[in-house]
Amino acid sequence: MRSRWYHIPSFHGPHLGIEKRASWLELFYDLIFVASFIQLGNGLSGHVSIHGALAFAGVFLTLWVAWTGYTFFANRYTVDDFVHRLMVFAQMFAVGGMTLNASRVLDHELFGFAISAGLAQLIVAALHYRAWKQVPETRPYAAYWGGVFGLCGGIWVVSAWLEVNLALGLWGVATLLLLLSPLSRQSLSLSERFPIDFEHLGERYGLLTLIVLGESFVKVLSALTADDHSPYLASGVLLAMTCALWWVYFDDVAGAHVRAGKARWVVWLYGHIPVQIGITGVGVALKKALQFTWDAPAPAGYRWLLAGFLAMALFGVAAIDSATDRSSTEVRNNARVNMRWASAIALLVLAPAGANMSGRAFLGFLTALMLAQVVFDMMMSPLAESAHTEHGKRSLADLVRTGEVGGLSMRDPSEAIRKGTPAELRSDLYFYFMSGGWVRVFVSLGFLFVFANVFFAALYTFDPDAIGGGVGTFGDAFFFSVQTMSTIGYGHLYPLSEYGSFVATVEAAFTMIGLAIVAGFVFAKASRPRASVLFSEPMLITKIDGRPALVIRLGNARGNDVVDASLDLVVLRDEVSAEGVHMRRLRDLKLERSRTPMFVLTWTIMHVIDESSPLWGVDWSAPENHVVSFVATMVGHDGTYGQTIYSRRVYPVRAVRVGHRFVDVLERLEDGRMMVDYGRFHDTSEEPEVRRQLLESSAAVTALEGRPTSGEPAASGQPHAEPGSQETT
Repeated sequence: MRSRWYHIPSFHGPHLGIEKRASWLELFYDLIFVASFIQLGNGLSGHVSIHGALAFAGVFLTLWVAWTGYTFFANRYTVDDFVHRLMVFAQMFAVGGMTLNASRVLDHELFGFAISAGLAQLIVAALHYRAWKQVPETRPYAAYWGGVFGLCGGIWVVSAWLEVNLALGLWGVATLLLLLSPLSRQSLSLSERFPIDFEHLGERYGLLTLIVLGESFVKVLSALTADDHSPYLASGVLLAMTCALWWVYFDDVAGAHVRAGKARWVVWLYGHIPVQIGITGVGVALKKALQFTWDAPAPAGYRWLLAGFLAMALFGVAAIDSATDRSSTEVRNNARVNMRWASAIALLVLAPAGANMSGRAFLGFLTALMLAQVVFDMMMSPLAESAHTEHGKRSLADLVRTGEVGGLSMRDPSEAIRKGTPAELRSDLYFYFMSGGWVRVFVSLGFLFVFANVFFAALYTFDPDAIGGGVGTFGDAFFFSVQTMSTIGYGHLYPLSEYGSFVATVEAAFTMIGLAIVAGFVFAKASRPRASVLFSEPMLITKIDGRPALVIRLGNARGNDVVDASLDLVVLRDEVSAEGVHMRRLRDLKLERSRTPMFVLTWTIMHVIDESSPLWGVDWSAPENHVVSFVATMVGHDGTYGQTIYSRRVYPVRAVRVGHRFVDVLERLEDGRMMVDYGRFHDTSEEPEVRRQLLESSAAVTALEGRPTSGEPAASGQPHAEPGSQETT
């Protein structure tokens, strides 16, 4: 038990193995920033200009530094006594003073804001001074950051009595000093000596992002409440942008892990600045967007406000993505980074192009671009952690040792979920599309085609005289881009100015390269040889020449010439070694004939189960206790393609039918030709007497051999190691 009046802070780090969650005091502390961001947004709403946006970003950065200073202290130290709470409340009052004076900064009234900001940073310095005095083992860390915040807080206080330009200069110096401090050699050394708990830090920055996203919702909903004539369709579109921003952050950034490296965490930290400034600015811009005339161009200031802050948020996400690794994605991290960068640039291009399109079209393009981020995220990361079953969350070795593995079915290994793959070994986009279906390819190429034409159309609209033969609308520019990209050139629209000719030249070069890549890709995907081998759905345990045998059937469904076909059949078994180590072993099954010079019709594969067979001793009344699955792989040379083809089938244990025979599917027609009835290819006929004999003999062999099932422990007297799992072939 600790005194609630006064106790010594304790240092916290991930090496301690203690999970740290956001405290109630931290959550209460965040509430003051809700009011701060709302007030700051109101100030920007009345100063929609480049100067107003820069002042807004500067004030937001000051608030962000104050919040970050306390958040990092709370990440490193655990303390919650009377003194600490008073100091945190004092900083909250200082932030409240910054809130009350935030909008006045835009009118050059600096005194109240400077005093409040200085006090907020000096209180953070005081928190570190207390830690320096009471936690001796962390004095280098507390001394460094206490000194940084103390110096910067003093500069802010001094600036309150200086004239405007000099005061703003000192504000810039103090802010730059704080932002550069994490990059110093001493700071990087301290971060290695005193590791950061990124689980707690990620939660805190996620909560702050949630606050600024909520502020965006509040802006739009308050505008709808105040104006009964606001178009509900437009408000739905605007709220969809906010939802897309939430999706991008909490489905991508919030679930990523900072990669190893001295400066990676700094990139992660500073990447949140444009993200959170951008989201807060988007809230103001969305409220202004409700005033857009649906059929007329939107005002230039409001267009830049919305597109610019959206782009800033995506630039920040791209920066964070470059320093993080998302374990659940199927492609390399650079695909995420490039997507965010390209989308942010497209937003900046659409801002001036909006002068030549209606407000409806402008909002539609922006919304489509933001929703594309969501679709891209779902395509790149279709699986979530919760997709794993309870069996998947447990060690396979444990399931084998407890006998539970028998209830699991073995699916195709290509469907395995890969978690934690190194980023450099993941799929690139070429492999991703080659391994996917044609729907994925056509949808992606269709989006890229429309996106590229919108991008070049926006470039054409920068010059009103770029295109001749039209009326100068965005529609003319778009269809001229389509004609240029497709080399149609009907002749009605043509480049008129030098600028238009230059953009058309760039687009033509882009088109030539793009068409070559797309044509090569489509040809490679369409021309891949695919085997039309049909495997029988069941595999049979029957008798051949009086001996028990495993039988499957193959058919050449296409009927083309497959030369020198060969087949390998293996059984996959879970075994536990004498040392107690689980091993998933592949055992080859010897076939009566594993090769055939001509595979045109059907091929029956047989494996005799005798004393030398890995299946000897399997109790076929409960084969799941002995066998996981069977894998059949066929390789041959396709005479039509002139290339090697292959086909594979994984048979789960439940596919085994004991005491059955395949029905005959070959018939001779009157003209002497053969007919294969694939409608009966999987049909079998049951032989009860054969089934009884097989089950009795397998049970007798199992009892005679005394083999343990896959769920039984190793023989007594053998040494046992800790359960492990490995695969041998």
